Amino acid sequence: MIKGGIDVEYTLEELNEKMARNGGNLDLSHTQITSLPEGLMVGGSLWLPGTQITSLPEVLTVGGSLDLRRTRMTVLPRRLKVGRWLDLRDTPITSLPDDIRIEGSLNLSGTQIKSLPEGLAIGGGLYLRNTPITSLPKGLAVGGNLHLSDTPITSLPEGLKVGGSLYLSHTPIASLPDGLTVGGDLYLSGTPITSLPEGLKVGGRVVMERGVVAKVCEGILLSDILEMIIEVIDSSVVFDFAKYVRLRSGVPQLK
Repeated sequence: MIKGGIDVEYTLEELNEKMARNGGNLDLSHTQITSLPEGLMVGGSLWLPGTQITSLPEVLTVGGSLDLRRTRMTVLPRRLKVGRWLDLRDTPITSLPDDIRIEGSLNLSGTQIKSLPEGLAIGGGLYLRNTPITSLPKGLAVGGNLHLSDTPITSLPEGLKVGGSLYLSHTPIASLPDGLTVGGDLYLSGTPITSLPEGLKVGGRVVMERGVVAKVCEGILLSDILEMIIEVIDSSVVFDFAKYVRLRSGVPQLK
């Protein structure tokens, strides 16, 4: 049995009944629960934000999303499987199990996470804002956006592929690796980056500090630079990366 509040206890059977009444979802938000029973399987989403929970069953599969915001969770079970997103914002978590599987997004913003397991694959977005992480593991694959703004990140792994946008604003990272592929936009405002690698691929736009664009576009005619700029936002310049590549390679723009 587990406590769900004052003078309230839930058995595994009662939790299963709750899920049956709620389309497979289990909402235990802001209760006094501290643990879950072994054998629990959640076909939908599991909500536990604001609870006193400190651990999860050794074998746990959540078909939907798992919300652990503002809990005391420090360790996740080795065989945890989450079908959609896993939200660990503002928890004391410092590491992830090597074989964790997240088919949706993973939000670790505001945690003390310092490293990620090698070969980690995230089907959706990976959010690491305001964490102490300084590097990413080899073999990391992110299907959605990768948020690293406001972190002390200093390097990215060779061959990193990000399906969505890559946010590196206000980080100390000084260079980008060869073979970096970004499906969406690339945000570099507030970084010391002054050049882009030859093998960089960006599907959308690049956002950089206004004073850096001239260095990045050295050798390109001013009239062409002005043509590739989409907009200027405060001290940042947004420019079309495809046009930049064509100009850099000397291929005339199509009219």
